[in-house]
Amino acid sequence: MERYIAGPLLRILRQPAFLLCVGLLGICAGGLQVAAEKMKWHFRKEAVPLRRSLDDLDAAKLAPYKLLRSDKIQNKEVEAELGTKDYIQWYLEDPTVPEKDPSRFLLLFITYYTGEPDKVPHVPEVCYQGGGSLVDNREDTVISIPGKSGKTESIPIRVLEMNMPGLMSQENRTVIYFFGVNGDYLKDRNEVRRRLNNLRDRYAYFSKVEVSFINSRPGDREVLVAAMERFCQKLLPVLREEHWPDWDALTHKK
Repeated sequence: MERYIAGPLLRILRQPAFLLCVGLLGICAGGLQVAAEKMKWHFRKEAVPLRRSLDDLDAAKLAPYKLLRSDKIQNKEVEAELGTKDYIQWYLEDPTVPEKDPSRFLLLFITYYTGEPDKVPHVPEVCYQGGGSLVDNREDTVISIPGKSGKTESIPIRVLEMNMPGLMSQENRTVIYFFGVNGDYLKDRNEVRRRLNNLRDRYAYFSKVEVSFINSRPGDREVLVAAMERFCQKLLPVLREEHWPDWDALTHKK
């Protein structure tokens, strides 16, 4: 048997075309290595931890919003599917708006991932649909928050009007989300993956900020986008300055 295998194999190894291909592959591999070193490309990303755990987020800094309840996922299989233990689920109330205002009660869900450029980010239109919910409407827009040095930053957001199965009947919920990714803000998971795979970046992290307005109704979109902007004007400076990595400091490391 070895004789029958060795003969054809030796003939292949002696063919000039085969040897040329092997040589070219070796040259290309070496050239890619040299190019990567010269251009400072990073094919493998390094993880970067949060500056402070999300569990240590100071609810008092979100005032006037009140923290009503903080939950962790009890089902270990569901938590494993989430793919991270760096997350919070907070139920909050905005007492500055009328009791029947659709923005009065909100569910905040923040997740954080790092060092995984090929990770497919979870998005609610996929996750909720797996549970039987329907997306009645999807729209992308922007909100504004205070940026560094007093400048205003525009944050792209995705707004989903969901029809979700309830205990007695279907319920409406508006879900708004975006991602913080390597110092940028994005609203689409494919954009997130492209940003994470930037060869010039040594590190990779992303964090999804998702807010669900529990008592929303069809037609509340404009009110809830404005509410999301008010809430993020409180939340994002805290996340950016105290919890998420300092991307400017990371990218200036030698």
